[in-house]
Amino acid sequence: MKKEPVILVVEDDSTSRDVINHFLKKLYDVSFAEDGEKALKYLGDKQFDLVIMDINLGSGINGIEVTERIRKTGGYESIPIIAATAFAMLGDREKFLSNGFDHYISKPYLKTQLVKLLSDIFNKN
Repeated sequence: MKKEPVILVVEDDSTSRDVINHFLKKLYDVSFAEDGEKALKYLGDKQFDLVIMDINLGSGINGIEVTERIRKTGGYESIPIIAATAFAMLGDREKFLSNGFDHYISKPYLKTQLVKLLSDIFNKN
């Protein structure tokens, strides 16, 4: 039996965490970190297959900095990382992709959009 992929969601907004949990809880093994420091700590606790990273994490380090640190963590150099953000200005997608992210999804997104993106990523591997 194939194990379900393990996903780390880094999101500072509790409502967004609840929505993502509702979208994904029956499909994936999902863990949540409400800030960048917790996300980096969790990397040592569990092996994740993918990270969904909010860009604006409030106070502390932002999603781009967390992603840079994840990329320097053993075993996480090539893990898929999705930038999930309300920043939807022209050129933002390219900026995030050039900063170590593999994919980009703009908030607010629908369940179908997120599930399709994850399905495409996991079915490609």
